[in-house]
Amino acid sequence: MATVAKTFLGLWIAAFVAAAFVWLPPAQGFQSEDLARILAFHLPNAIVAIVAALAAGWFAFRYLRGRDLLDDGKSRVAAVLALIFCLLTTVTGMVFAQVQWGAPWSWDPKQTCIFVLLLIYAAYFVLRAGIEDPEKRASVAAVYLLFAAVMTPMLGYVVPKRLPSLHPTDTKLDAKYHTVIWSGTAGLVGLYFWLQALGGRYERVRLRLEAREAEQED
Repeated sequence: MATVAKTFLGLWIAAFVAAAFVWLPPAQGFQSEDLARILAFHLPNAIVAIVAALAAGWFAFRYLRGRDLLDDGKSRVAAVLALIFCLLTTVTGMVFAQVQWGAPWSWDPKQTCIFVLLLIYAAYFVLRAGIEDPEKRASVAAVYLLFAAVMTPMLGYVVPKRLPSLHPTDTKLDAKYHTVIWSGTAGLVGLYFWLQALGGRYERVRLRLEAREAEQED
């Protein structure tokens, strides 16, 4: 990413964080109207987790078509980022739950679904660690990530919407909330693509070094 683009991204995210704390008004319909500002962080992280999961599935599909280990590496990077954003979504959600419902965890359907998602991604890395052959590991991991890519939006959005939940449904967010939430989402999506690009470069270098080591051993 060019220096100008990285600078713009940094300023954009800084402005988003400042706006969330300073510009947003208290939100009506919440136990703590002031702390409802955490939605400005919770929702963008959840959206970016889905973006990262779909990217992981895309790179996994590309690997299955072309058998290029670089695509396997990129899918692994995207899976790591999907897990990180899922964790950030969980943590911000727990802070919200502590204030709104009196406990950080109550096995609400949305909490249960994201817990299952965390288990899915944890199992992915355990699966990779258990297979030594690079090509076999890449193939099995790619198929698994396609499954994870489907389950992430399902468990992150579709299934919880169909179940009764403690999450409020009658709240009215000021228009400023929509502006900040979508601005934050745009900034975090940009951050995701930057981190994905860095991870892709790392994977490219790693594969080259491994190829050289293999040549030297031969």
